[in-house]
Amino acid sequence: MRLLALLSLLMAYPGDGETPLLVGGCAHGETNIQALADLGLGNFVWIPASVYATSNVPWDEENTTLRDVEVAVRNDMHFMVSVRRGLGDTLRPGGYQYGGHADEFLDESEVRAIGLLVGDRLWWLHGEELDADMHQQGLRPSFRTRSPELFRYQTRAGGRLSFEGELARLRQRYDGWGGRFLPNLCMTYHHSGWRSGSPLVIAELLEHLPTTELQLAYLRGGARQFRGEWGVWISPWWIGQIPTEDKAMWPIEQATMGGGHSASSLRRCLYLSYVSGARLLCTQDTPPLLSGDGNGGFRLGPWGRELADFWAYAREHSEPIEPTPGLAVLVDRDNGWCPAHLGINWALEETVWGKLPTDRTDRMLSSYLDVLLPGFGRTFEAVEERSDIYPGYFAATPHGPFDIVSSDVSSLELSAYRAVVCLGGLEMTPSLHSTLRAYVEGGGTLLINALQLCWREDWVDDPHLWGVSLGMGGRAWTRIFSATDIHLQEPVFSLEPGAWKEPWYAPVEVEPLSARVLASSTGGEPVLLENRFGEGRVYLSTPEFMQEGWGRQSARLGFFADLVGAMCEAVQPMDRGPTADISWITAQQGDDALLLLVNHASEAREVDLPGTWTAASVEVGAGGCMGSAVTVGAEDVALLRAVGQAARLARGE
Repeated sequence: MRLLALLSLLMAYPGDGETPLLVGGCAHGETNIQALADLGLGNFVWIPASVYATSNVPWDEENTTLRDVEVAVRNDMHFMVSVRRGLGDTLRPGGYQYGGHADEFLDESEVRAIGLLVGDRLWWLHGEELDADMHQQGLRPSFRTRSPELFRYQTRAGGRLSFEGELARLRQRYDGWGGRFLPNLCMTYHHSGWRSGSPLVIAELLEHLPTTELQLAYLRGGARQFRGEWGVWISPWWIGQIPTEDKAMWPIEQATMGGGHSASSLRRCLYLSYVSGARLLCTQDTPPLLSGDGNGGFRLGPWGRELADFWAYAREHSEPIEPTPGLAVLVDRDNGWCPAHLGINWALEETVWGKLPTDRTDRMLSSYLDVLLPGFGRTFEAVEERSDIYPGYFAATPHGPFDIVSSDVSSLELSAYRAVVCLGGLEMTPSLHSTLRAYVEGGGTLLINALQLCWREDWVDDPHLWGVSLGMGGRAWTRIFSATDIHLQEPVFSLEPGAWKEPWYAPVEVEPLSARVLASSTGGEPVLLENRFGEGRVYLSTPEFMQEGWGRQSARLGFFADLVGAMCEAVQPMDRGPTADISWITAQQGDDALLLLVNHASEAREVDLPGTWTAASVEVGAGGCMGSAVTVGAEDVALLRAVGQAARLARGE
């Protein structure tokens, strides 16, 4: 069955065309859904599963999923309805401490009844937290025995094929019932959603999940690579609580005055996702959105006010947005890595496809991601102290934004980026080799490590592209040197010649041909080389995965941390480094240029702007026109828009 599901990907249906901008909240019951419509909370509603307690409207014969759908249709709202949680067909109640849980909330007759009510309206069947379930089940052998067909793999490629095969199987089932399956992928497996045939993928932000900026990097890169669409579900859950301003209306235990994630966290997630290109943005749970007005009606709660303000702006600027990061991080399509310290430390260590161990390649990925997103990897102490909002749930982008793409990307899609950094273990397949060759020849800049130039443990020698001969000039073996410190002889990006004090590390021997040696070890071994090929350049590093020479938890080398940061800065439109605590991204919407600044600090920050942006205006946040700097409020955003000639200047035209 799993093989048949995977083979069906060859016939996966194409996207339905451009999805309109959809914004909304989560609600059950006629009064609650009507309140979302009446109070201006969007054009979309998430109808939750009937196992979810709502406290003010029961689930009974009068208050059913079908009745919720009728109210949504009456109010001209699009919607998704939760059809399942987790993977596999076995009902598995319980939380993360029991290995996650799975359930199916609707049967075929209910789904077909919904379809008869809806007509041509956009709606989806929502599969919740699918990759989180893969992760949670994979952590312990006893958990894996409940779904053995999912966990028979012993390799990274096997893990990916198992997961994507299961996604394809579920999509076939629910699409066959007349719905459209919408997978929620909330770890680092977002690309698998598109690869398994879904034209639209939704991520979950906040809750106890990976950093917002990290997930958005996967989503932006995946959307470009697979030409797909995506959205976000933003969860208010934190430390077992959700926020409310009206405990009387929402007496459920978890609804807490001042609890859960703050309204400012919602605001940051909404605007970061919107400018990153999301087409569907919704929130989870109703208590954060609505409070009683004292007269038997409703008023907006803490999250409701943020959602209403966002919708008021976004519906006036609903055209598709194309984000414009200059840097892509390229990972292997079989990578399967996930960060640690999720939830309340239910995942103490980084993992691969749930059950496989990490290695030095994963350490390379996570440690250099920490250059681009400082502090994204939560510590044990931060999680235990519940002090991981920032960094943790959010991270600054001091060197600029970036996307994450997989190694099955095409050279056409890769050409959208001015520079590419390869991180983690790579299989230099003939297809990837051809893609990178075309990318560099067409004008791209590539940073790659010598140990990433292997396929099936053998060197992929291409002296014209790499500028060196590998494996001692073609012999069957190569030497590994013992080295310390790094000496840069020539400028590269913004780095000036100098010495970097480094611990012991092990560079691979290469024979320079057309490549120039830019940096060497104390002993004179090449450490960084530059080769011009076609219109582009390859920067080849020789230390094993750019790390010190010890074990699985080896530290990154400081020189290459500086190099990755400088490379990112060199291809971004901000020609001055941003203030600390700021994450930012540029984008294009129609003919306009957008710049979003997000301040994660608990105090205001002033951000210097390049001259190309001084003619823009602040539409959200600080407001009004500005000169060479803009002040972003504490835990707030500033969205700048440049139009006409100002937009052309901002884009460097």
